[in-house]
Amino acid sequence: MDNAIRYNRISAIFFLAVGVFFFIYARSVEIGAWNEPGPGFLPFWGGIVLTAMSGSLLLRTFWGKLPPITHSFFPRSDSWKRVAATFAALIAYNFLLTPLGFTITTFLFIGFLVRFIFPQTWTRTLIVAVLSALAARLLFINFLETQLPRGFLGF
Repeated sequence: MDNAIRYNRISAIFFLAVGVFFFIYARSVEIGAWNEPGPGFLPFWGGIVLTAMSGSLLLRTFWGKLPPITHSFFPRSDSWKRVAATFAALIAYNFLLTPLGFTITTFLFIGFLVRFIFPQTWTRTLIVAVLSALAARLLFINFLETQLPRGFLGF
């Protein structure tokens, strides 16, 4: 069996199991409706979509034609460090969200990603981080009126 087919089957089976888990879990809490979603709404529909996509990939490994794998998942020998740093940044985001607030934490997170994960100049880093934090604030706090932490500075 070709490595591409084997890798795709393994990942399809894994994500199929994850999708089914979320689908089943979501049924144990209130799903709600389109206009008033409950806590199980996103896991329910996310599980359905993930199950359908991974099921489709699994079927394609048996009957379809898959594109060949042309490069490694980690193109450079130190790529795993970027993945680990991004994961650590997500954990830091979680811990800093309440004390610093949504806007500042988002600015720092995006700034870290742009500067250190996908290295850019400081000017571009600051522009992207400021615009991303403002856009996220406008979307989630101002437009959708989501209750997100404001932090010790009040925004």
